[in-house]
Amino acid sequence: MAINIEPFQYRLSGPAVQVYPGAHPGQMVGNGQLFKRHEALIARPDPRRIDLRASLLDPFGQYRVKAHQEHSRVEVMVLADLSASMAFVGRRDKRRTIVEILRAIVESAHVAGDRVGFAGFGAADRPLVFQPPGSIDLGGVERWFEALSRLKLKPGCDGLWRAQAYLPARRSLVFLIGDGHWPLIRLPALLASLGRHELVPLLLWDEQEYLTMPDWGLLVWQDLETGRRRRVWMRPALKRRIETAYQQRRRQLQHAFRAFGHEPMFIEQGYRAEQFNQYFLARAA
Repeated sequence: MAINIEPFQYRLSGPAVQVYPGAHPGQMVGNGQLFKRHEALIARPDPRRIDLRASLLDPFGQYRVKAHQEHSRVEVMVLADLSASMAFVGRRDKRRTIVEILRAIVESAHVAGDRVGFAGFGAADRPLVFQPPGSIDLGGVERWFEALSRLKLKPGCDGLWRAQAYLPARRSLVFLIGDGHWPLIRLPALLASLGRHELVPLLLWDEQEYLTMPDWGLLVWQDLETGRRRRVWMRPALKRRIETAYQQRRRQLQHAFRAFGHEPMFIEQGYRAEQFNQYFLARAA
C-alpha cells in the first residue's frame, strides 16, 4: 500500500558530532560555509583563508585565518512502543500512524543526507523489529504497515528500558513513539538511559479513547494490555472524571519529560507535517 507523506524539517538543538559531511552544523572546524572563529595560521596552515584585517589587529603580529564550521550527518533512530495498547484503533490506527511517521522521518532524513534506523520493543529485552541506521529505504517502509498489522502485540514494553543498547554510540536524534501509558514512576529511568541523545517524544493519543463517550449508556471496555473486558454504565459524572483523568495524565507526562529537557508532542490527528515543523521551530526559538 503506497503512502504519500509530506516530509518535515528537523534540526538539532546543538551541533552534530558525526565526522561525515551532512546538512547539520557540526562540532568540527573545516571547510564549511559558516564562520566560527579565527585561528593562528600555524595552527591551521591554509593561506587561502588568511584574514588580513584580523591579522593586522592581532596583538602578537600573527597571521590569522578564518575557521569555518563543518556540516555533519546525524544518525536518526526511531524507537517504538509495540505493546498491546498500541493496537488501538479509534479515529486512527496507531500502528498505521507509526508507519506514517517513520515514512516521514525517512523522507526527511533522505533530504538531509542522514541515516535512519528503527527499533520496536515489546516486553522482551530484544526488539521485536530492528533495523540499524542506514538499512531502511523508502520502498521498504511501505511494506511495514502490513508487517506491523500482522504482528501480534503482547502486553508490556519493558524492552524500551534497554533500548540504549541498540542506539548509535555517538549522540543521535532519537524519536520515541508510544502512547504514554507507561508507569510514571519508571519514566525517569527510561529518559535517563536515553539522555546521551537528543530525544523527541511522540505520544499517540486518540480522542476516541476519552472524548467521544456518550453521556448515558452501557459500555463494554477492554483493556488491550490485559485483554479484560468490563461493563460500565456511563453517566455524565463518570464521563467527566475520565476526561479529567486524561487531562491530568497529559500534564503528568509533560512534567516528566520537561524535567529531562524534552517537550513531548501529542499526536491526536495522525501525522501532519505542519505539526512537526512547528514543533522543531519552537525548539529552535
